[in-house]
Amino acid sequence: MPEAAPAVPVSGDIQLRFLELCQFRRLEKVQLDVDKKTTILVGANNSGKTSILAALRHFLADGSSFGAFDISLSQWPKLRALGKIWEALTEDPSTIAGTEDQWNEQLQTILTAMPTLDLWFDAEAGMYHYVAPFLSKLSWQGGAVGIRLRLEPAASIEELKQLAWMYHTARLPVKDMGADSLAWPMDLLDFWLREPSKLGQVRVYKLDADNNPVTGFATYTTQILSEDACPIERKQLLKLLRVDFVAAQRGLGSEEADSRSASGPHRVGMFSNQLLKFARQHLNVASTGHGHRADLIKAVAEAQKELDKKIHEAIADSVEEVKELGYPGLHDPQEIRFRTRIQTADLLDHGTAVQYSMQKESLEELLPEYSIGLGYQNLQSLSYQLVSFKAARLKPEKGSPAPVHLVMIEEPEAHLHVQVQRIFPDKAHKLISPTEQNASALKSQLLISTHSSHLAHAENFDRIRYVRRIAKSAEKPMPTTEVVNLGQVFGDDKKTRQFAERYFRVQHTDLLFANAAIFVEGVAERMLVPLFIERDFKTLNSRYVSFLDIGGSHAHRLKPLVEKLRIPTVIITDIDPSEEREGKPKKNGDPTKKLVAVANTGQIGLYCGNPTLRGWHPKLNQLDDFKNPTDAQLVWNETADCLVRFAWQLPVSEAGGSWPSTFEDSLVLTNMPWFKGLMDEKVDENGLEIEAPTGALGSVAKRTAEDGSFPELLCALHTLMHGSFNKGDFAASIFEMISSDEPVVCPKYIADALAWLQAQLEPGQE
Repeated sequence: MPEAAPAVPVSGDIQLRFLELCQFRRLEKVQLDVDKKTTILVGANNSGKTSILAALRHFLADGSSFGAFDISLSQWPKLRALGKIWEALTEDPSTIAGTEDQWNEQLQTILTAMPTLDLWFDAEAGMYHYVAPFLSKLSWQGGAVGIRLRLEPAASIEELKQLAWMYHTARLPVKDMGADSLAWPMDLLDFWLREPSKLGQVRVYKLDADNNPVTGFATYTTQILSEDACPIERKQLLKLLRVDFVAAQRGLGSEEADSRSASGPHRVGMFSNQLLKFARQHLNVASTGHGHRADLIKAVAEAQKELDKKIHEAIADSVEEVKELGYPGLHDPQEIRFRTRIQTADLLDHGTAVQYSMQKESLEELLPEYSIGLGYQNLQSLSYQLVSFKAARLKPEKGSPAPVHLVMIEEPEAHLHVQVQRIFPDKAHKLISPTEQNASALKSQLLISTHSSHLAHAENFDRIRYVRRIAKSAEKPMPTTEVVNLGQVFGDDKKTRQFAERYFRVQHTDLLFANAAIFVEGVAERMLVPLFIERDFKTLNSRYVSFLDIGGSHAHRLKPLVEKLRIPTVIITDIDPSEEREGKPKKNGDPTKKLVAVANTGQIGLYCGNPTLRGWHPKLNQLDDFKNPTDAQLVWNETADCLVRFAWQLPVSEAGGSWPSTFEDSLVLTNMPWFKGLMDEKVDENGLEIEAPTGALGSVAKRTAEDGSFPELLCALHTLMHGSFNKGDFAASIFEMISSDEPVVCPKYIADALAWLQAQLEPGQE
């Protein structure tokens, strides 16, 4: 009979809601809101996403130990100073009597320097038997439950003395070799680097629920454990929380010769290896003959009997030849028999155990697993791992299933088609969620780190957490990281948030993964500015810059997001010269005013019609106020560590100080001789006449060649641009010209902004 499934909790609700990670690598203090379903970590390279997942794995997953470099760099000086004290010991402190005050002080020094992880759960009263060991008061009726995990090289003064003497003994032979000696151990950190086991173990403590971030984040402060805090058995946490992890490197794409090693572990990525692992855990037949599946036991036993017989027959002749050497003798065993031991899972333990049929129900056209695309391999591997996690959670070796299941997936997008990336978070959560009716109290939560805009924008901002680098400063000499909940960026402005979510979903922008951003006004800027960067700004071209094609009438709506991301940003927009005219009267008859776009030919009283420049920065209205901007008017810096450089059309010296209104105007005025030259008669190297350009570029070149004065040209260009002019065709023609090394100069107002951005991304700036 199959074994009965473990009992599952049937009442109450509990979920992991908040994580706080301190002093792990460069993560000084990271606070992370955990979504009830799926949390997605995004951010630029080297922002700290992988470190967050690594820390959770070290603290929560079995078999993932800490190393010396996992201790925050900010804590190294005090630990090295502690090593100096131990280096000066003259005898084993465990064998001598003396005051314990200095050792207690050293114990607190080393404990406060270690990485910690706080877990905050939101639990209903029905979950009391799971959270009881972690409750800080007896009158608990549901609510926040806090748990701290701390790495502890020593848990008592006695253990600290032992550690001190071990370090002293290791350091003694090399301490007089000089400061430049590389002999081990150079200091306490170097000692732990080779002896990571001496970093001790992770111990678990309960936190005061009255000071919690789940229901009272506004007043929440990170708690300090008392010196007499008593640890709780780790098995109590295992009863409450199960953690599984899928690493980014999944070993895909190798053929059989490379995909497994006879002496090493199987590669985790291949689907057959996942199937093998699942079979070993859930289908294997034990040596006693008992197992989970009676039908498999019977089938294997019959196959084993037949195999024994065939093996005996096949090698009978060779055994007879062995007897000619005098074996077996009179007192030796007289018969050699063969008894195979077939384990169910072993039947899958080879590279071609899983094959794919080219036609349904056909056994003739079969291909091995490694012959299919990497996308399918990754998708199958991920899916089966998630299913296996759920099965292992529902059938633990001891006790009942943990009510909270956290599954972490690192960069699942590798080799996945875009369409699969978009649906992955939702489908993955369904794979780890129990479907049994009596398992409604079992909660499954997904934590994904990704570099895919397609995957990230499949979810709304509520589930996206932006991992942001914080540069070092006078107050903080070490760079660190913070996590921003993008669901809270726009506050109560639901309309703007909806606009941002839809824009990101449709445009698939990579803004959340970039080191800098450039907002451009239209299609011409979007095509040509990257080309100018590639040609004229080599350093900037090597940085991760995101381009957003969003007009000046909407760019200001992303201001709250830019404030939170705090990456250097350039906003290239149009000045939009306008006249104020009478508008449509209100219903009560009151007159109204409206701004109407006009060509700027030097007339007085014009306004700036751009909402971003009027409402965000520099918040000026009269057009003349934009003519000679100061540095303060060009750069917005009202939010700490957030710089936004604005760029709008300015008078062009090459055109007698004429003031263009659009990017196209500015490009023409900056390159007047080149545009006029397009209409000149030319011949190629073979003496054949080169035809003048046609289409949008031809229209502009013709106007440039015909119109005499700059005001006349500006009026002509304004009329042209506001007619049936095809800006996309114009930009494409210029793009082709620049790609052919034509000397088209970038307008100065844009070049100055790009130079500013390039300077911001120099390593020395951080």
